[in-house]
Amino acid sequence: MSKSKIIRNISGFILILNCVVLAALFGIMPLVKYSACPILKDKSDSIYKKGSLAFVREIEPGKLDEGDIVVYYSGDTPIGAEVLRNDKASSTLLLSGSGSTKSLSYRKISGKGAGFSVPFMGSYANWLINGIGVNVTVIFMGVMFVIFAVSAVIVRDSN
Repeated sequence: MSKSKIIRNISGFILILNCVVLAALFGIMPLVKYSACPILKDKSDSIYKKGSLAFVREIEPGKLDEGDIVVYYSGDTPIGAEVLRNDKASSTLLLSGSGSTKSLSYRKISGKGAGFSVPFMGSYANWLINGIGVNVTVIFMGVMFVIFAVSAVIVRDSN
């Protein structure tokens, strides 16, 4: 395989990967009413691991059921926990994290978490969402597109 084909394939893959990530974070997730929640710190009572990307949607805490995943903040750190019991009379939830239980008021609940998280994507998503990451990514994708287009023309002309 020629160097031009390798460059075309790599740049095309990078373009597609970036498009998928941007579409998921800024297109698909808001459509289904979820927002990205980067997990940047490790907390022993969270079910989410450091560096992962969790997805959260707003929900009325009274509608949470046993087994649902909720997200609340301890300072600026998001924590995911499983609902053990929803006490509607006292507006509190009994939550279970990694080996610990905690009672928490409805007011502190940020939302219902998806039952999964994406490992190793938290820092990248935080950079995209809270910084100049989108601008840099769009510029990077433009450069990758130019590289892809030039290498595709070279491959076509060499055949």
